[in-house]
Amino acid sequence: MSPKNTPKSALRFSLLLLIGLTTVSSVGCAISQNGSAITSEAQIPVENTDSNTAEKYRVEMSGGFSPGEIYEGQIDGPLFVQDALERSGATERYRSMDILIYRIVKDSGKGLKLPVEYESSGKSVTHNQNYALHPNDRIVVTQRSQNLIDKFIDSVNPL
Repeated sequence: MSPKNTPKSALRFSLLLLIGLTTVSSVGCAISQNGSAITSEAQIPVENTDSNTAEKYRVEMSGGFSPGEIYEGQIDGPLFVQDALERSGATERYRSMDILIYRIVKDSGKGLKLPVEYESSGKSVTHNQNYALHPNDRIVVTQRSQNLIDKFIDSVNPL
């Protein structure tokens, strides 16, 4: 390469680098049909659903030393979070747990995350958070450790 081409190739490299970085940094933003920007930071990952699974829900359980387990149930009438936990066996499997419901709002298509408190003493979901299940709801259950260190941390920081 001759010395007179060196600044030209450095400029070319810099421009390509700038274009590449601009492209990478713009990933995650899309334009809706009406022209407004849609950001993906608040989106909740959703699996594609078939018409066959329209009236089903899923309970995903993990924690402890056992492998994770997925239970799929049928919505056969009014069904609440407590009912789904009992049917899946989560209330027998875990003494204390953290529960989240992932739901897609039909009108907007956006994801909704609903935290649910579980009272281990009564083996039940708190009454005001015992939500009715909708088709394709995902209930994610993780075991909450109750050793002395965890209890101390929870007492200092209850959130």
